[in-house]
Amino acid sequence: MRKRLIALVLSAAIAASALLTGCGTGAASTSGTTSAAGGDSTAANQEVITFKMVGNNASALSTEAAKKIAALIEEKSGGTLKPELYLEGQLGDNDEDLCTGLSEGNYEMLINAEMLFNWAVPEWMELFNMAFIFENQEHLQKFWESDMGASLGEQLVEKYGVRAYLNTIALRGPRYLTANKAITSVSDMAGVKLRTPNNAGVIASWTATGANVTPVAWGELFGALQTGIVNAQENPLANIDQAGLYQVQSYLMQTEHQYTNYFMYFNEEWYQSLSDEHKQIIGEAIDEGFAWHNEQVNAEDEAFLKSFQEKGMTLIPKEEIDIESFKEAIIPTLLEENKDVYPEGAYEQIQALMQ
Repeated sequence: MRKRLIALVLSAAIAASALLTGCGTGAASTSGTTSAAGGDSTAANQEVITFKMVGNNASALSTEAAKKIAALIEEKSGGTLKPELYLEGQLGDNDEDLCTGLSEGNYEMLINAEMLFNWAVPEWMELFNMAFIFENQEHLQKFWESDMGASLGEQLVEKYGVRAYLNTIALRGPRYLTANKAITSVSDMAGVKLRTPNNAGVIASWTATGANVTPVAWGELFGALQTGIVNAQENPLANIDQAGLYQVQSYLMQTEHQYTNYFMYFNEEWYQSLSDEHKQIIGEAIDEGFAWHNEQVNAEDEAFLKSFQEKGMTLIPKEEIDIESFKEAIIPTLLEENKDVYPEGAYEQIQALMQ
């Protein structure tokens, strides 16, 4: 009996040894020939980070850009970053509520204009409301890439726990002046009944030109122009097209007097939880998406200019407008009126970016 037991134990040991030897040889062979498969397995086992990207405009090019950014983030991360899109007002259409929600961590990314900066650095945003403070789109982008822009971004983080991506911004089309007469100099503004948004800096800018400024709600503007309550207004070309203002205005002045943009914002706590690799992927995706957006905006503006002229508007190009006369009327006046509001030396620093 004892001999039989010993024989059984030896047989089992030999079988186990053969099995282990076979497994070891097979494992070495597999890892040596399918490293890509091993890499896929590693990626598949990585944590997938799901997050919300939020906005509130169903039709804007900025929304299309955000969708492209989301797709690029998922593609570049190999699926380890998965955006959930709420870009068309599904989580609310009020800018203030959306900005508050991002600050409170209700979602992770938000595409929006400058409201958060209005809260964090109101003195700077008041300055930005001055007409003709930026020469062109490049000038605005240079500001946000500068040390000044970085400083404002850090103040936003400190005060509201929100980070703005500043390497690339989504530019909006510049604002144009329209009227029922040709305006080529600031002297032509005398007596013009001009509609502006109800914004103190914008109102002050155009009041300084000699215009009779009348804030009118956006939804009432067409009727106000049609009935003569006002006879001029200023807006980006996309807004002019959307409201059909070419039907009630004869002249389009290429003043390009104000430039604004959209930002991509992050909840700071979430952003800092990401790896450096994931931060880089998100940044690259925003760069590509906003570059596409900016090309589309400029192409769209060119199409609007052509369309408005075909519909009967007369375009007064920038080179036929005495832009300096507008600047001379507006800028010294507002700098003096707001010397205790605007950051000291900020206007001069902004202008120096283009020198």
